[in-house]
Amino acid sequence: MARTFTEHVVHEGKLTLKDWIKSQFILTTITLAGLLIGLNLIGIEHWILAAVAITIVDMLPVLGLSVTMIPWAVYELVFQKDTRTGLWIFLLFVIIMVIKQVLEPFVRGASLGISPWEEIVSSVAGFALMGGNGLGLILGPVVYIVGKKVYRTMHPELAGRGTTGYFDRGFGQRAEPTRKEPEGTVIDITDEVEEVREEAP
Repeated sequence: MARTFTEHVVHEGKLTLKDWIKSQFILTTITLAGLLIGLNLIGIEHWILAAVAITIVDMLPVLGLSVTMIPWAVYELVFQKDTRTGLWIFLLFVIIMVIKQVLEPFVRGASLGISPWEEIVSSVAGFALMGGNGLGLILGPVVYIVGKKVYRTMHPELAGRGTTGYFDRGFGQRAEPTRKEPEGTVIDITDEVEEVREEAP
C-alpha cells in the first residue's frame, strides 16, 4: 500500500531520529572514554562517578563539557590552590572538545548519510532559525535530512544521472562524472525518445 506524503515524511523522520540517536551514542561513548582515561590519569578520587556525571550533562542540549569542566578547573585553581589539577582538568577539557569537533561531523555523516559540510551548515542554520536555541542544532540536521530523503523519493529520475541536483548528491560532494562510452559504440536511445514523445502534449 502506497504511503501518503504525510506518512512518508513521518516515516523518514522516525528513521532519521533513530540514526541521530545512534550517532549520539557513538559520540557519548567517545566522550565518556576520554573522561574515564583522563580523570584516572589526573588522579581524581571519584573519577568514574565524575566522568559519568559530566557525560550526562554533556548529552543535554545547550549544555556541554564547558558547563562542568571549566568551573571545576577554576575551582581547583582559585579555591583549592591546586594548580596541577586545575590545569590538567582544563587541558583534558580542551583535548576532548577538539576530538569531538573533529569527529562529530564525520560520525553523524556516516550514520545519517550526509556529508560533514551538510551537518555543519544545517546545524548552524537550525540554531540561527530557532533564535539561538540549542535544540536547533539537533532539529536543523533532522529537518534537512528528512527533506532531502523526501525530495529524492519524489524525484527518482535524478538518481544515477551524471547531472544530479544539489539535494541528490549532497553539499560538498561532487556529482558522479558522466560515463563515457568507447569510440565506435552505438548507444540505443529509442526508449528515451519514445518517452519524450509520450510526455509531449
